[in-house]
Amino acid sequence: MSELLRAYLVTTLCGWSVFPLLRLILARLPDRGYAVSRSFGIVVSAWLAWMAAGAMGRPLTRTLALGAVLAVGGASAAIAAWWRSSGEASEGETAQGGAGSRPAPWRSMLWVEVLFVSGLVLFTWIEGHNPAVDPDSERFMDFAILRADLRGPGLPLTDPWFAGADLSYYHFGYAMTAFLVRCAGADASRFFTAAVALQHALLWIAAFGIGLALSGRLRGGIGAAFLVLGAGNLEWVRQWAHHGFGARLDWFASSRVVAEAISECPWFSLLWGDLHPYVIALPMVAGALAFPLAESLPASGALEQAREARLRLARAVCFAFLCGALLATHPWDLPIVTLVAPVLLLVGEGTHRLSRAALWAVVPVISCLPFLPFLRGLGAPHRTIGRVPRGSDPGEWLMAFGPFVLLAALGAIRVVPFRGRTGLHGREDGIRTRLALTLAGAGVLCALVPEMVYLRDLFDATPLRRMNTVFKLHRLAWLLMGLAAAWLVDLLSRETSRRRWAGWTGLGLTLAAALVYPLEGTAAWLRGRSSEIRSVDGPEAREALSPGAEADALFRALHPGDASAAAFIARTAAPGEAILEETGEPYTWSSRIGTFSGVPTVLGWGNHEAVWRQDWASVLRRREDIASIYAAQGPDEACPLLGSYGARFVVLGERERQRYGPRAGRFAAAARPEFAGAGTEVYDVRAICGPLPPDGAAPP
Repeated sequence: MSELLRAYLVTTLCGWSVFPLLRLILARLPDRGYAVSRSFGIVVSAWLAWMAAGAMGRPLTRTLALGAVLAVGGASAAIAAWWRSSGEASEGETAQGGAGSRPAPWRSMLWVEVLFVSGLVLFTWIEGHNPAVDPDSERFMDFAILRADLRGPGLPLTDPWFAGADLSYYHFGYAMTAFLVRCAGADASRFFTAAVALQHALLWIAAFGIGLALSGRLRGGIGAAFLVLGAGNLEWVRQWAHHGFGARLDWFASSRVVAEAISECPWFSLLWGDLHPYVIALPMVAGALAFPLAESLPASGALEQAREARLRLARAVCFAFLCGALLATHPWDLPIVTLVAPVLLLVGEGTHRLSRAALWAVVPVISCLPFLPFLRGLGAPHRTIGRVPRGSDPGEWLMAFGPFVLLAALGAIRVVPFRGRTGLHGREDGIRTRLALTLAGAGVLCALVPEMVYLRDLFDATPLRRMNTVFKLHRLAWLLMGLAAAWLVDLLSRETSRRRWAGWTGLGLTLAAALVYPLEGTAAWLRGRSSEIRSVDGPEAREALSPGAEADALFRALHPGDASAAAFIARTAAPGEAILEETGEPYTWSSRIGTFSGVPTVLGWGNHEAVWRQDWASVLRRREDIASIYAAQGPDEACPLLGSYGARFVVLGERERQRYGPRAGRFAAAARPEFAGAGTEVYDVRAICGPLPPDGAAPP
């Protein structure tokens, strides 16, 4: 079965499982929450599946994954049926909001389905041109955690690069991906590119749903989907000004539009292709915003106070649950989401807005409780706030957010001098305007904060001190501005007596400018992919880089002995066992056996572990211990250290000999390798040292 079809079926099943409930509590949204149902369903089902696996102390299986989806679906249907029987559904049946042009729910849902399928096909085709997991990017880390989650003993999740310890990196996003792999009955190597494409397809439809809610019109939803994901920044202006109009773009330079920092738009993230928390979190952010929006939009028809309060409580609980998921997936996004939600309630529709906003401000405080098993192992980084000595040049900032700056200028020209002829009439238009401006203001805040302060990290003493702060907040600023722009797109495209052609022309030119990077940048990226394939020696390696290859095909082509050893260890190792292999510099094939087998290695990329744990001492100690083991002359020297880390297998291949010398692993000379092939050998520690200790706990 095609991995694309697997991705579609599994995510659709997750969405349908929660939609009976969402269509009631998100009834004020034009699509009844259908656009965010897949994201919400995946979060809830994955959480339940992993909690069940943790309670049973066993790895996540397909039975557990599918059982969780069915359980969520049953609970959702039962609650919805109970509410209908008590008259609770009256809001969903009457919440038409009074806008005669509002699309019917079925029409909006059909658009969601069309956009999701088309997006999934397009993004999978793009990701298919970048299939390999290699150490040139964070994909190497993403794949290591994903493989470890799939074979680990349930909760807490184990660290694939720090044997004997819990994973000390926010990782619920990887747990959700592992859940999808299990639920689809897929193999991680074949499903990987589909999993990356899926995140962008989910963001695509979630943006459509929010834009539809903010504008009340299909064109607003389509505009939001385009501006959030289908648009790019204006860095191409600088390149064409320097190299000439129409010159081939440097697609990568788009992410470095701000000097000494990273400023990605989602289309660049799609081309880069990491399955990283900052990518997985964006559709969750959009999904979380759907709940305060539904609370803030007007609804016709009056409900009894108790029933209305029940629906409001349900929205708050669902919002809090998604806040907890964000905390365990990408904590950077949580403060902004929890800040925006109560403000949306304050400027929205309804009575007792202040008290309701206070509730929504407090609810996220307890959101961490369901996700405590996923927060275990996360260190509390003792970071402080630093003052930015020199911010971005105005030109850099304007290029980074160019499409939204242009739209804002067009909106100011349209609205301020001609306020009476903008087509903004009535209470509902006023509410939607305030909601859109709130999201836009939050986006501007995210863009401006890195110009004043930054969060100190290991780059603090370098010119890259604010790199991560800019990176994390700019992607969120892009999302919020793109969602808010749905209202402005709708406004600029409305027909008025005098400004019709001016509005359409300005909007068309702005959208065309935003489309340059997705078209020209993608073309340049595809040319680069083709050039890389031609430059690689060997038909196997070229095939591994070609569209449609499996994620580990390049590893098998370049390092066949290591790949076979990793496959042997993956088949043989039991939960809780570890391996010893070479550890070295990041963004190299170091720790390749642990990465592709999913069996924890004593130490992976040390700088990553040091950043996660805020602790270089333990990383350096493990690095020294590994060197000591490989330099040991006999079992008496090596075995105590091997036992302390719970190592079951010792790998001896080309990388070990290059780093630790040609006599590396001499202590295992008397033993017979359990595996040998293409220059790589794997030794069973039990054959060298005797039985493993019952609790191979690593030293602190």
